[in-house]
Amino acid sequence: MTDEVVVNGVRVGPSTDLTVLLRRQIVDGNVLAGRYDESPEPGIWSLFAAAKGTPLEARLIEAVRSLLTDSDDHVRSAAVGLAQAYAEKFQAPDLLQVLADHPNLFEGVSEKAGEPDLAWGLLRAIAGSSNWDLRVTERLRSAALEFPNGSSVLAGLVSHDPDWAIDHAQELIGDQPARARIVLFRLKDPEQRERLVRGIPIESPRLRDLVTLAVSEEVKDPAERQRLLQLLK
Repeated sequence: MTDEVVVNGVRVGPSTDLTVLLRRQIVDGNVLAGRYDESPEPGIWSLFAAAKGTPLEARLIEAVRSLLTDSDDHVRSAAVGLAQAYAEKFQAPDLLQVLADHPNLFEGVSEKAGEPDLAWGLLRAIAGSSNWDLRVTERLRSAALEFPNGSSVLAGLVSHDPDWAIDHAQELIGDQPARARIVLFRLKDPEQRERLVRGIPIESPRLRDLVTLAVSEEVKDPAERQRLLQLLK
């Protein structure tokens, strides 16, 4: 297993300060740039691809984690984006701890007006990361119930906590067709999908309509789809 890779002519190995390298690439975009790169991201993606399965990979994840608390909003925003892109390589409790320890670096901070703040960006990364514990689960349950931004963590929550999602489907879906589709798509077990459908109150016709549409679009097996649609009539 190699402990050194070459990215666009740049050698990256055991002595490379990966935090410094990533930060320089985020700020000026030229350190790892390929000939036709128009932004800093392709060079970073190339580095992650080259480092996959090598000792460098874990060090890269730690470098991104350290940049999550960088003093520069742009660098921090880029680090949140990387945490989202490679979420499965991060430990969910570690990311949640970063948010808990430094709320001022994320809450109300956004690079573009009108976009969700970096706190939501980090929560989205947490939703896709690994090794959830009870604290993570409870935080993302709460986040998913917030409209409209909670939809960004809904897929991860349903995948990790399907029973709770089924029991709280009415609150999670609200009146949003996209949320209904996310829930149906992320429930991989036919038994879970049937439990969801059977739990939709007859007294909630709007919700039944949304779930009906979601079943029609997301359930691929014709027999199962027909059975669930019949239950919703």
